[in-house]
Amino acid sequence: MGDESFKDVDELIEESEESAGESEESISGSPTQKASESPITKNNSNQQNRNQSNHNQPNHRKEQLVAQGKLVKTTPEKTITPNIPQKKKHEHPVHHEAHPKHHFLIGLFEKHYKPLMLISMLLLIFSIGVIGYTYVKTGDIVDKGVTLKGGITLTVQLSEKVNPDDIQTYFREQFPKADISVRAFGRTEGFGGIIVESSGVEETQLISTLKTRFPNLKDTDYSTQIDGPSLGASFFSQTLKAVFIAFLFMSLVVFLYFGEGLKWKWIMTIVSLVIGFVMFYAHSIITYSIAIILLIIMMVQYYRISVPSFAIILCAFSDVLFSLAIFNLSGMKLNIGGVAAFLMLVGYSIDTDILMSVRVLKRREGTVFDRIMGSMKTGMMMSISALIAVLSAYFLSSSDIIREIMFILAVGLFADIIFTWIQNAGILRMHLDKKGWK
Repeated sequence: MGDESFKDVDELIEESEESAGESEESISGSPTQKASESPITKNNSNQQNRNQSNHNQPNHRKEQLVAQGKLVKTTPEKTITPNIPQKKKHEHPVHHEAHPKHHFLIGLFEKHYKPLMLISMLLLIFSIGVIGYTYVKTGDIVDKGVTLKGGITLTVQLSEKVNPDDIQTYFREQFPKADISVRAFGRTEGFGGIIVESSGVEETQLISTLKTRFPNLKDTDYSTQIDGPSLGASFFSQTLKAVFIAFLFMSLVVFLYFGEGLKWKWIMTIVSLVIGFVMFYAHSIITYSIAIILLIIMMVQYYRISVPSFAIILCAFSDVLFSLAIFNLSGMKLNIGGVAAFLMLVGYSIDTDILMSVRVLKRREGTVFDRIMGSMKTGMMMSISALIAVLSAYFLSSSDIIREIMFILAVGLFADIIFTWIQNAGILRMHLDKKGWK
């Protein structure tokens, strides 16, 4: 702007303040007014005027400098505060009452869980009744196959179309007092072979009758396997021991996790080891009875110390009993493969129970019913997925052993849905209601 140099803004403002001070002294009041004012009032008035002048003069002087072109007016940038979402305080989910029209089953499950427990109780009573009837009728709690009670297993390879039911009827007509069952294997368009399982009949009589039914049968077309009665009885005894000990230590593990009191955990561990030792070496009715009585006492103690542990154990026991009852009603015979299925069922029957108990007891979000419903979504998905896999294997497999295993597991998984979400959930809710949990 030529050879002229401009002063800084601060220097210009200082000059304006000095000139403003001189003008203020020249424009002071008349001597009469000054004399009439007291020194204190005068000082206060001057101080206020000076403060107001000092506050207004810089801004007024800046405007004059801008008008003269000596100062460029700039607009201060606006400070933009980023819109950061604030964290919401943790709020517990509010449980809304189920709508009676669209959520009838949920409302029924929430408000009337105690009457629903009658369903599981009736199923448990039904299972005990069926097993008792089977014991009175056959002398055993389950109808055993040849591999568990002893007998003859005859495997025959045929080159013609046969109907296993017709051959079974033929053998039973020849030996009305014998226990004979016939099933097919490896069938393709009607061709394949048959397996004849029999007890109460001699091997020579069975083969002679078979050759009478199939005159062209050669000695190389069949094979026999003989399981003595003592060997079958030993297998069945070991089966019962295996299921008993598996259930015993499964119960102990559940109690160690959900139980309270270190002293009782040590006591129950020692008692479980003693019961398992007695059952493993049991060879008489007395030793079996001692082991069963000790187990019953331990179950009562579980109920007194830890109701959640008792509910899980009762659910597993109910699953096994219901599966055994349906197996007896199906007319199938239990073999070694079925024993493996019952052992697997002991583990399958507690996974959803433990899932629900952990969600309800270890977490604090929402109400007890909210946590049960949350665990039900996961548990039902687990059970339905397992059921689909098991039923697929049952209908697609041609092996009788696999079909026997899958049938037991399918019944057990279906029963587990009822006993877990009606019986176990009901017992747990009753227990927590008494403790004042909401």
